[in-house]
Amino acid sequence: MMYEEARRCYRLYGAEDRIEFFVGPGPHGTPRVSREALYKWLIRWLKDGQGDFQDVPVRIYSNHELTVTKTGRVEEEPGSRKVYQLILDSLKAKRSPGTGLELRAELRSLGVSTDGSAPRVKVLEEATREGFQYRHIQFESEPGIELDARLYVPRSSGRHPAVLLVAGKLSELLAGKIAETGRVVLVLEPRHSPSYDDRRPYVGDWLANTRADQIGVSLPGRRAHDILRGVDLLCSREDVDPASIRAAGQGIKGIWLLLAGAADPRIQKIWLDRTPYSLFEALQNTLNTSLYDAAIPGFALHWDLEDLVKLMVDRPVIWTDPTNWMGRVAFVGPRFRYRWVLGDLTDQSDAQDIEYARELMK
Repeated sequence: MMYEEARRCYRLYGAEDRIEFFVGPGPHGTPRVSREALYKWLIRWLKDGQGDFQDVPVRIYSNHELTVTKTGRVEEEPGSRKVYQLILDSLKAKRSPGTGLELRAELRSLGVSTDGSAPRVKVLEEATREGFQYRHIQFESEPGIELDARLYVPRSSGRHPAVLLVAGKLSELLAGKIAETGRVVLVLEPRHSPSYDDRRPYVGDWLANTRADQIGVSLPGRRAHDILRGVDLLCSREDVDPASIRAAGQGIKGIWLLLAGAADPRIQKIWLDRTPYSLFEALQNTLNTSLYDAAIPGFALHWDLEDLVKLMVDRPVIWTDPTNWMGRVAFVGPRFRYRWVLGDLTDQSDAQDIEYARELMK
């Protein structure tokens, strides 16, 4: 057990009395006996043992007695405002437009860029398919971070254009079809990004993102770095034309791809599908999904996603079916593209996905 292991370490330094283990009764919580054990320990070490560790009786109020508004809901009181509205007011007061030069510096500080070196690759599985070779691989993004990927390599000789996919379900539909056109395809999962169901649909991967933020690391920035390590891998291959690399991202992963594309001109064209169109839009609503997976502290004070598009300069960005932060398609202007639906929904959607993929490869 962890306590016994820690106690042995303390014993080595003659400090065995400075660690203690206490188990209180009941389920999750801190009953009186547990609280008093905690007080006693703190008094011993923080107050030189001087003090009373016994819990002080307190009056427990009923829910009715604690109600200080007419309905019990503060937001229904005249003049009240919701927390998100106060946050939005604060943002508007502090917001100042940042320049493109400052944005490039921000991307560097987030650790998006790479040194361009070829990553170490491990082949886990290999198979021959019609028209291409399939490989399930792992490669190192940085020391200790291994990424899972799938590589589709045409059988024909010479250098080929390449397409990098961080596109969720789109990858399943398009990877083989693109490889059959004579292109090298890399399907990449950035760190901690495979689909999962933890019954928390509105917060995304909140635990990993919170831990990263606590140690000063931007997880969206590091995931964008992972994407560029995939570009490094493609550029290191003799069968890839490094001047002809395209990429596609779907959903929240499209934001990581946009960060990568804005930071690195080797990505010649990108396709974003069903990706939220604005960080600022998220702050104007009470409920959002997966915002944790895109939030970068301080970023919205100076920029939005459209500023990343501007850094692409003359490299095209195809953006289809942009969404709000609840995953619903938002009609936000001619800059974006929208699917049309006729007949069977699945067949029509797949056909349009293939057309957009063809446009990406042009």
